[in-house]
Amino acid sequence: MIDWVRSWVMSICVAVIFITAVELIIPSNKFKGYVKFVMGLILIAVILNPIIKIFNNKTDITTYIDKADQYVNSGSYESNTEKYKNQDKEETINAFKENLQKSCSKMLKDKFPNNDYEVKADVKLDDATNQINIKGLSIGVKNEGVEKIENIEIDSKSVSASQEKKVDPEVDKEIKDYLNNELKISKDSISIYKQ
Repeated sequence: MIDWVRSWVMSICVAVIFITAVELIIPSNKFKGYVKFVMGLILIAVILNPIIKIFNNKTDITTYIDKADQYVNSGSYESNTEKYKNQDKEETINAFKENLQKSCSKMLKDKFPNNDYEVKADVKLDDATNQINIKGLSIGVKNEGVEKIENIEIDSKSVSASQEKKVDPEVDKEIKDYLNNELKISKDSISIYKQ
């Protein structure tokens, strides 16, 4: 469409330059009026050329108007708008979640450099206020030092190993207090586990 408009404007400019050149070359006599008339007709033909092309292709402007009217009346634009709106919301939520996880991990690493952290955030968009709320944070703490090896019993019939690894209560409290102060997140919505 833009190329078509560009070529149309270019043809008008070329026609105007041609007409000006012819008028400068023609001597002042009784033919000058006829030459101006013919040049004016040429300029009108160049300007009306797109409209002539539309009618020569046997396409009617009303068909374009009817198609636009059907599109609006069918409501398909509303479903497209809603689809793109939902997609945009999901992308925004995911970007917020990723940024929150990265920034929390960096904040914790800066504050408590002796450990590595893996942060998983649970966020939800509140449609009423159009804000993203943090529902919870799950933080995995991994000590950088050498890990303690648990005692292994051989020749025992029953082995009970606790799958849930808990972090030292003091470290747990420090991390929760820090995130509560920095991010204004409830301590109850922060869970900390050992990796």
